[in-house]
Amino acid sequence: MIKQTIGIAFLLASGLASTAQAADLTFEEQVVVETPAPAFNWTGFYAGVHAGYGWAELDNQLRSGDDFSALVNDGGNKPDGFFGGLQLGYNHQFSNQIVLGVEADAAIADLKDSASGLTGDPEDDYYRYNAETKIDALGTVRARLGYAADRFLPYVTGGFAWAHTEYSFAFDTASPNLYGSYSQSDVFTGWTVGAGLEYAITDKLSAKLEYLYADLGSKDYSIDFGVNAPAGQFSRDLTLQTAKIGLNYRF
Repeated sequence: MIKQTIGIAFLLASGLASTAQAADLTFEEQVVVETPAPAFNWTGFYAGVHAGYGWAELDNQLRSGDDFSALVNDGGNKPDGFFGGLQLGYNHQFSNQIVLGVEADAAIADLKDSASGLTGDPEDDYYRYNAETKIDALGTVRARLGYAADRFLPYVTGGFAWAHTEYSFAFDTASPNLYGSYSQSDVFTGWTVGAGLEYAITDKLSAKLEYLYADLGSKDYSIDFGVNAPAGQFSRDLTLQTAKIGLNYRF
């Protein structure tokens, strides 16, 4: 009897211990709160490369010399082509997500247009001519104002712009046998405005699309080959539009 009582007590004690242990193992599941990754910040210096396509238009005004009326109208006045270059800039992002920056860029270009034809009086003296305009370099120094939507940065931009041009003109006549050539290089300067969108691919590398319109002022041209040769004076106003893609590396 005593042995049976001790056995029953042992079983009850074992059951109570198991219940207590099971109770100890019962607990509420802990909720793990994940900390969101910090938003991308655009503050800092950057440098990069770009490439694009540009198209220009020269609005010519004849000042003197009827021999140049045809030349002024169609003498290589719409150069277009590709360009590529480098840029360097700095951005500062404010707490309200506004991004203010400055950027300078320069590019080698191959924008050109040519024309040929006759100028002068077809009934008397006329001249065969060839004219060509090239834009072989261009660049800007601009402010940028954007709004950071994490890794996206849409922005507007504006500032100073320049372009190096070369204008060449050559003529010849059948009778009398005359020929001549003329060239003039200029740096047009003016203002530019535009807009773009930049996206941060990684924390260091970003890609952008950008469009710019530039009004680059005017230059005067005076061509005089002497007696019985074409002579004239005219001015040229240059406007330029560019569309480009670029990559930037952030320091």
